[in-house]
Amino acid sequence: MTRQERAVRTREALIEAAADLFDRDGQEVTSLAAVTAKAQVSAGALYFHFATKADLADAVTRTALSRLRQITGAPATTPADTNGHATGNGSGSGNENEGGDGSRNGGGSGWGGDTRTQAARGVRGEHAAAPPARGPAPAAGGARGDRVGEVQQLIDTTHVLVRGLADDVVLRAGFALDRAGGQRPARERPVGEGPAGRVAGKGGTGGERPGRWPEVGGSLRGVWSGWVHETLAAAGTRGALAPGVSPGDAAAVVVAATVGFEVLGAQDPLWLAPHRLTRFWTLLLPALVPPPAREALHPGGSPAAH
Repeated sequence: MTRQERAVRTREALIEAAADLFDRDGQEVTSLAAVTAKAQVSAGALYFHFATKADLADAVTRTALSRLRQITGAPATTPADTNGHATGNGSGSGNENEGGDGSRNGGGSGWGGDTRTQAARGVRGEHAAAPPARGPAPAAGGARGDRVGEVQQLIDTTHVLVRGLADDVVLRAGFALDRAGGQRPARERPVGEGPAGRVAGKGGTGGERPGRWPEVGGSLRGVWSGWVHETLAAAGTRGALAPGVSPGDAAAVVVAATVGFEVLGAQDPLWLAPHRLTRFWTLLLPALVPPPAREALHPGGSPAAH
């Protein structure tokens, strides 16, 4: 293993360990000593990558943001910030190997099953099988594409997101840090308007006054909100929504519900169980889309999302 590969693995191990401890104990009470112990690296290795706990928390948030963008297909903005490059922060000795081997703790949860996932799925006892080291669930890419309409794409992606919140401690911790106010401020744009200034057409409510929502980029919730609004705006333009349904109002409902699942799931993992989200879509779809289109939709997610 080269020094660069070793540094990358150490950085990833620190982010995974910090996310797990932030998720379990909270950022405020988690010490850097606890992070190094869980990641099984030295203090020198930690300070090579992160000068402070705030820097480590920011890395957790940025990694979670990168994974959220993989789920939604939103473009990454700053690869150096989100892809986990193993450049030192300049505060340490300049040698990541000093005092630690950078090995990963086998207890990390990564992108895959953890004890919270098992609770959401009704499984108790031993941990789930070891997850992949990196990357989103395979269904993340399958939730997009020309083979499904925007509404089914939205349904599928919410299922991938909620499953990710149950399975992936980094994604979950990133949303928690976002909720605690550590996110960067996001710009705003009028409801119904996409990144290129597109305004929702068919399906919108005449005379509706534009609202505001965070633009894609910035916080995790801002990225999620912007993507949901853009997807429903596209559905409205294509005439896929029921007459009189405002894409902005529909997006507000979906964002509020999914963020609610995330918040409640942090306390009770059963809120992240698939059937909860399926019931939400079963209730919402009759008001969102006309009957002929509704019959072809899968509130529990299409095969592409599983």
